[in-house]
Amino acid sequence: MKQWDRRISVTVDTIRFDALDCFFRVRKSLKPEPNTCELTVYNLNEDHRNQLEGLVPKGNAPATQGISCAIEAGYKDGVSLIWNGDLRTAETIFEGPDVLTVLSSGDGEKAWKHAREHVAFGPKTPVVTALRAMARALGVGEGNLSQVAARMRVAGSAIFPTGKVITGSVSRELVNLARSADLEVSIQDGALLFLDRGQAAMSTPVLLSEESGMVGQPTIDNEGVLRIRTKLNPEIRCGYPVVVKSRRINGMFRVEVAEWICDTAGNDWYIDLEAKEV
Repeated sequence: MKQWDRRISVTVDTIRFDALDCFFRVRKSLKPEPNTCELTVYNLNEDHRNQLEGLVPKGNAPATQGISCAIEAGYKDGVSLIWNGDLRTAETIFEGPDVLTVLSSGDGEKAWKHAREHVAFGPKTPVVTALRAMARALGVGEGNLSQVAARMRVAGSAIFPTGKVITGSVSRELVNLARSADLEVSIQDGALLFLDRGQAAMSTPVLLSEESGMVGQPTIDNEGVLRIRTKLNPEIRCGYPVVVKSRRINGMFRVEVAEWICDTAGNDWYIDLEAKEV
């Protein structure tokens, strides 16, 4: 994969731009709490700045759906969706001759914090029915729910024998239900990601080596956490496997935390990863 000739495209609601310099820092993890993004766009025109600032929710509006903020990034021969979240804030900063538009957003954040539901499911209701209802209430995609449901059926845990009442915070109920099935759940790019506890998603591992763009040498601490930096690779995703080939450390790992640090006008075009062996 060619790792030069960078490309980036940003879409906020219906506003799209791809010819301006940008800096973004995206942090994703497998924790249930929403992932975050800080994006700075340089020298956006005044009309677009005003439009963006006008999109930010005012006051304590209880709306559960946010304004989409999406980033696609990569190289001339291919870009991928790096980020898709709910717009939190939009601020204009004048810095010398430059005008900086600073946007912050969270992945499915509005609904994760505010979505509430009260619904009762009768005896022998499939668990997947409840999970789908929660996804709808959160306004996120089902992600890999269908695959998880198939495994739950094989394991004999696919129904509520005596029924189930879901009330209050949808995100809390979702985490509790996943935990009871020995699953981890998080929101990744606007969709649910379910993982067997401690396991990676089923996918072809991404190779991390000096030849593929690894920067420096990886390290592992006393708790078995691998830390590694690589040039931006659109195929890397939280919860998915990577194969590390380095001078001292080799093996397959699950990405636990990924932080994209990218600047179209500077040297930064990296992902810092924390991962554990699987």
